[in-house]
Amino acid sequence: MLKGKDIICVASADWDAMWVNAQHLMHRLSVDNRICYINNPGLRPPGNSGADLSKIFRRLRGWFQKPRRINGNLTVISPISIPLHGFAVIRRLNRFLMLRRIRSAARAMGMEKPILWVFLPTAVDLIGALEESAVIYQCVDDYSANPMAPAAAIREMEQKIEARADLVIVTSPALRDAKSKTAKRLYYSPNTADAAHFRDAAGSPPKELTDKIAGRKVIGYAGNISAYKTDMGLLEKIADAFSDCALVLVGPVGWGDPGTQAEILKRKANVIMTGRVDYAKLPPVMKLFDACILPMNDNESTRSSFPMKFYEYMACGKPVVARDLPSFSEYRDRPRLCRLAKTHESFIKCIEDALNDPGSEDVIAERLAEAAGHDWQKRVEDIGKEVSAVI
Repeated sequence: MLKGKDIICVASADWDAMWVNAQHLMHRLSVDNRICYINNPGLRPPGNSGADLSKIFRRLRGWFQKPRRINGNLTVISPISIPLHGFAVIRRLNRFLMLRRIRSAARAMGMEKPILWVFLPTAVDLIGALEESAVIYQCVDDYSANPMAPAAAIREMEQKIEARADLVIVTSPALRDAKSKTAKRLYYSPNTADAAHFRDAAGSPPKELTDKIAGRKVIGYAGNISAYKTDMGLLEKIADAFSDCALVLVGPVGWGDPGTQAEILKRKANVIMTGRVDYAKLPPVMKLFDACILPMNDNESTRSSFPMKFYEYMACGKPVVARDLPSFSEYRDRPRLCRLAKTHESFIKCIEDALNDPGSEDVIAERLAEAAGHDWQKRVEDIGKEVSAVI
């Protein structure tokens, strides 16, 4: 386990946003290490959608707020950063503004020789300017494939950060293959789950949701509903094919892709869209699902990703149906744990099979054991060993 270190983390998500790797990992590392958590500085230029305008106002407010103490060891800051990374002059301005705020926060926390732990390639310009003891680049996505992102500039920054980082951590087989050519030291660490959090499912689901379900079987998805990753057409077909079931979609619409259109889904009588549910309240909602789905597109972005929901679903003991992507290849011959589908038609057939055969007690126990084998505590220990080896 990593202990007694100072860490400056440039995160891929704001601390108060839907929790992803950055929050999960830094929250756990803060038990024994001091963390300066830098809210997502932005990857793409903002659009004119309501979600993007709201994000702009949140960031403006954050820029003028004092550092926020989350616990005794973890402080969150929101330095000024203009997400126009395709322009060299903007990158130089961002570097100046970010360094001033980060250095001030690090001094206030008494940090010395911190580990610079980054989740975005846009942080490459910070390397060497913070007297860091090591540079860790944790890549969880193909960022150049994100909508509206300056792909060429991001690829250039990523090549530089991979060559300069002491350790590159990746979360999918596709990313492992891609980064092996440039990374000095590479560590493959698949996404994981807080198995106990989802297995034990403390609390009750909202009565408003249970009333809407009204005794029907539930096909459920929890996660970001975003057109570049989520197959919106498949969701529409699922709603039509299982009109006697409730299709419950839990999560924000358009996070990362403001062009996402969900109006057709919203008009369907059996579709229930809850919006984002707080992480602490998510397990009892997911326990309502009779079949858990990962209706992902098959594209450059998704082939490089490993959704965190995969093992969270499994930790609920529920049958899982997912698009057959490289990250799930080890489960192609293990339908008891996860049914994989290449086409819309086969995906719908897999859901039908899952609803008809949710699994015996032995199968449910097998799912719980598989999730427990990919629990956060073990993953943090393994990552800590890799980081310690390069300091």
